[in-house]
Amino acid sequence: MKLTNILTPMLVGLGLVAVTSCSDDNDSNPTLHQPTSFTLNTPATSDLAIDLAETTDSVVLTWSQPDYGGMPLPTTYYIQYAVDEAFSSEIDADGNVTNNFVQEDEPLTVCRGAIAVEDLNRNLMHMLDITKEEQVPAEQTVYVRVTAQTYSTDVIYSNVVKFKVSPYFRALVAADPVIWYLTGSCIGDGSWNSVVPTGCLPLYLSQENTYDEVSGTGEITWAGYLMTNGFKFRGSPDDNWAVQIGQGGSFGEFVLNDGGSGNITVPADGCYRIVLDTKTNTPVITEYDGTVRVFDGIALSGSFNGWGDTEMTPVTTACENHDWYLTLDLTAGAEVKFKQSGSWDFNWGGQFTKLSYGYYGNGVGNGPNLYIAEDGTYDIFFNDLTGLFRFVRK
Repeated sequence: MKLTNILTPMLVGLGLVAVTSCSDDNDSNPTLHQPTSFTLNTPATSDLAIDLAETTDSVVLTWSQPDYGGMPLPTTYYIQYAVDEAFSSEIDADGNVTNNFVQEDEPLTVCRGAIAVEDLNRNLMHMLDITKEEQVPAEQTVYVRVTAQTYSTDVIYSNVVKFKVSPYFRALVAADPVIWYLTGSCIGDGSWNSVVPTGCLPLYLSQENTYDEVSGTGEITWAGYLMTNGFKFRGSPDDNWAVQIGQGGSFGEFVLNDGGSGNITVPADGCYRIVLDTKTNTPVITEYDGTVRVFDGIALSGSFNGWGDTEMTPVTTACENHDWYLTLDLTAGAEVKFKQSGSWDFNWGGQFTKLSYGYYGNGVGNGPNLYIAEDGTYDIFFNDLTGLFRFVRK
């Protein structure tokens, strides 16, 4: 397996001690010559497998300065590592270089450096082509060398040394976060059907939360008006209610995948905040404690419409609405914001977090324009209480 142009940043704050030279000056009037190699020292932990999941320490390396005929020339070093001893490169017909090794992109000017364990583990997933947890080896040998070059000499390579690590699984591509849906008498048109979003409304992702790279689990959220006539959570609008959360004996008690569970009924009509932990499938429902404004209209404005108003449609018609949606073609490079219809008194911008199928984010009052990076037709969702939004590419 070959690795194409993987360059990883060095871990900030390694605490390396800067020195002016790796060796003392020797005889006066030295003669410059081109060495063929220099010595990389074997790491002290080379016989022990470093548990990459349990340590935050970096793998520290030291080496001697190349012998340029006794001249302490300013030298630039780079650390390279691979999973086999043969460091190789291939160049295709278009001039693209494929390496079987990783080169740290931090240039070093002293005879000491380090490999951050998190970067090392991530790159091992690439080099070993690991896509499943069961593919992770208990131990893996890593081979290291260092390059050296001065302003007036050719690149030379140190000897190759090795050390052992115990890697842990890390997904090469992070899983998309898990989404659940709300449906009920107070959601959308109150029909309890599977039509998104008027019968079945997706909860929102938040940039304040983290989502597991492998499982996609984490906290998703929603805020809006609920009535005592009930609702439920659905895992998918297309699974015929196979995955659902209903109410147990009383409000605050929840039952997973029980077709006989009751509708969830809040104590009184009003605005509530929902946080659903998709790892445990446990919802928390509390009274909404923020300022509640009821807008007559919300629009999407941007470069695509000359910063005018493209009206969004209210999701909920069965009771007080705080969710809006719009299906729109957008081109890469477009900039957009959410705003109150007919006014800029209330407007929301922010930054996107990318998904495989679109984007999500936390809208901020008077925040920066949102930049569309990819052409597409998007289903756009916005909540005017939380400012949370989703752009789902169709």
